[in-house]
Amino acid sequence: MRRRSGLCGLMMVAGVLLAAFPAAAPADTIRLRADYWCPYNCMPEDPRPGYMVDLAARALAAAGHEADYQLMPWDRALEEVADGRIDAVIGATPLESQGLVLSVPLGRDHDCFFVRRDSMWAYRGPASLNEVLLGVVAGYTHDEGPIDAYVDAHDGPGGTVVASRDDEGAEKNVGLLLRGRVDAILDSEAVIRFVAKQAGRADEIKTAGCLAPLTLHIAFSPRRPDSEELAAALERQMEAMRADGSLAALLADYGLSDWE
Repeated sequence: MRRRSGLCGLMMVAGVLLAAFPAAAPADTIRLRADYWCPYNCMPEDPRPGYMVDLAARALAAAGHEADYQLMPWDRALEEVADGRIDAVIGATPLESQGLVLSVPLGRDHDCFFVRRDSMWAYRGPASLNEVLLGVVAGYTHDEGPIDAYVDAHDGPGGTVVASRDDEGAEKNVGLLLRGRVDAILDSEAVIRFVAKQAGRADEIKTAGCLAPLTLHIAFSPRRPDSEELAAALERQMEAMRADGSLAALLADYGLSDWE
């Protein structure tokens, strides 16, 4: 499911503490990780680090914590949150969060296939994937069914799936698509449109079919004894911001609207 042109050098920056929302008491730092998946989570040092990062920082500050948001390849982030080396991942779907503690939904997303504007290919079911060289991001779960099975079976040398394994996979895949190195890519509709718009090339790609929408969450490590409390803090923050209109204002800053 999960980037913007010209970020390669910046990706080496480890990340920053989000101090815009200081806690009233000595803070416990909560380590939030994800790959770059803007507008959900963007560059840590950006004034707009992603609306989910902003939501998390506000909720955690209200509960007496600081948010330490950094970038990390998605498959590695899922491994580290499961064993407690980090505290939470941003932008997880229920399909890839078994065993983790999920927040309330913080968004809704479609995974879609994208092709170049002149392409005649369209997704017509799993069998139609045999007609293209497909770009994906390693570690993403799309349907826990035939799509994921196809990706697993065809990723590797000589296969028909090209899986990016770094922390700017969507941006890399858009580049591969536009250069004709792959025929189609599969990722979040909102993310790919954001990447293409930032690159000034939105009119060069089009959707070629979408999968069923999934809710998006922040998923906390089961190794933290207070994970349920942290998820509850996010729920309270969401309810308050939806009630006072600040959620709509925050989403509008990213060109989005409330999913409910």
